[in-house]
Formats: sequence, structure tokens, C-alpha cells
Amino acid sequence: MWWPPSGAPAQRTEVPRQYSTWHHKFDIAHQLVKLSDLPTHEDVLAAHLDADPDYRRAWERTALARAVAVKVIAYRAEHRLSQIRLARRLGMSQPAIARLESGEHNPTFPTLLRLSKTLGIELALDIAPSGREPQLISSRARRNALASFHGDGYTVLIAAT
Repeated sequence: MWWPPSGAPAQRTEVPRQYSTWHHKFDIAHQLVKLSDLPTHEDVLAAHLDADPDYRRAWERTALARAVAVKVIAYRAEHRLSQIRLARRLGMSQPAIARLESGEHNPTFPTLLRLSKTLGIELALDIAPSGREPQLISSRARRNALASFHGDGYTVLIAAT
């Protein structure tokens, strides 16, 4: 509860609440904003990727990490497991599960093998030189790919089931 300083009049001023997106500032106390007028996640991401080459490189570098994070989080939610219980099932520590789920750290090959064996997750990674589309992954898997991007001299496609 708010109390005025002693001797001060009991007066409180309201400050309009504001929030910002990457290019808009909205005053929500005095203006209604339609959800359809806000930029989508894809729009914001595309703007960041186009505007900042370092951000694009980091995004591409962590594509596998994000794809694995999506699958691990989905598995844990579907099976109603805490990070600790999933860590025990995988023979890992809870912080290792948190790192996997953050999508910021590419998993090692032994970790990918452990995830596949223990959780039944199938991952496919297809890397092709620039100018060629990845061909090793089926067309159905390509349509449902978790990540796909063109890097500096290569194209990557990541699919999972």
C-alpha cells in the first residue's frame, strides 16, 4: 500500500503506462491498439535478421539448438515432466536440460544421440552447398522442417519427428 510522506498531501499522480516494440511506442492509457496493427513475430525477426548481420549469424549458428529445444520442451510438456525428472531420465543434470531448452547452445553429437535413444526423437540435418537445395531429407520432412535457412555458402534444413 502506498502512503504519502509525512506532512505531504495525500495526492497521487497517474503516469500513463507505455511499452515499446522495435519501431513503435504505444501509450496504452490513451490509445487503443488493435492486435492486427502490431508487427508479427515473423516481421520483427525478419527486420532484425535483415538489419544486423551479426544477429543473422548468431541466429543461423543456433538453428540446431532452437530445433532441439522445441522438441525437448514438447516432449517434457507432453509427458508432464519437470526438468529434474527429464534430467534423471536422460542421465544429465537439470542445468544441462535448461541449457538445451534455452535454444542458445548447440548440443553435442553425443547429446543428440542420447536424446534420440532415450526420448525417441528423430532428428535430420541436411546441409547443402549454396545454390543447391538439401535433397537428403524427404519432401514431407522439408514441408514440416523445424528450421531452414541459407547461410554464407550453404543451405541448412533441420527436421524432427
